[in-house]
Amino acid sequence: MRKPTALILSALFLIPALAFSSTPTGHQTGNSKNGLSASDVTASTRLVVRRVESDPDRVYLFDAEAEETHVILISEKTRLSARRKKDFEGRRKLEFGDLAMGQTLKITYRLDDGRITSIQVVDVAS
Repeated sequence: MRKPTALILSALFLIPALAFSSTPTGHQTGNSKNGLSASDVTASTRLVVRRVESDPDRVYLFDAEAEETHVILISEKTRLSARRKKDFEGRRKLEFGDLAMGQTLKITYRLDDGRITSIQVVDVAS
């Protein structure tokens, strides 16, 4: 069994690169022809919540493909949402307290600096 490694990411600070080992699931390309800048190019990955801690608001996520644990610091500016309203009593916009162990999150981030642009709960814990 590999020892988990931690990668600290923050939606407030610029990160040189997002080092998820798994292949990004979503990818948007841009160039000057279609009007997108390098900061508009994003990718996403899906990770499972292993642990949620407050003070500071921190989420430990497991990447099954790479067998690694990543740590994300959640700020007030981080956009949290639900894929389905029915999972959160009719709400799409979520707060840190809505995150729980076992949920699958879709993390969307910018390729140029690794900054997280959004976090979506795509599957709630059973």
